[in-house]
Amino acid sequence: MRRGVRQVARRTFERGGTDRTGARRQNTAILASGDRTAALAEVRVPAGVIHGEADPMVRLQGGRATAAAIPGAKLVTFVGMGHDLPRELWPAITDEIRAVADQAR
Repeated sequence: MRRGVRQVARRTFERGGTDRTGARRQNTAILASGDRTAALAEVRVPAGVIHGEADPMVRLQGGRATAAAIPGAKLVTFVGMGHDLPRELWPAITDEIRAVADQAR
């Protein structure tokens, strides 16, 4: 386990663990929100989709579908990254964000 993930897990445990009802509410909200594909097709600004190839919550095909739904979006994936933003990838992630921001008028 990466050091950063271990630290977050330890802090979470020390403050009493996770709120299972919060996770349930989040999942309910996701399911209730419906399909956003049509709305994503209306995006008219530069867009990037950053996705972890090891994301246990949203499979890689979800990131691919999101990028495909946004006209001109760039998909960037990271091997080994899950549903988090590991500190060691921050420079690469911020470079990708900057590249998209630089495309804006």
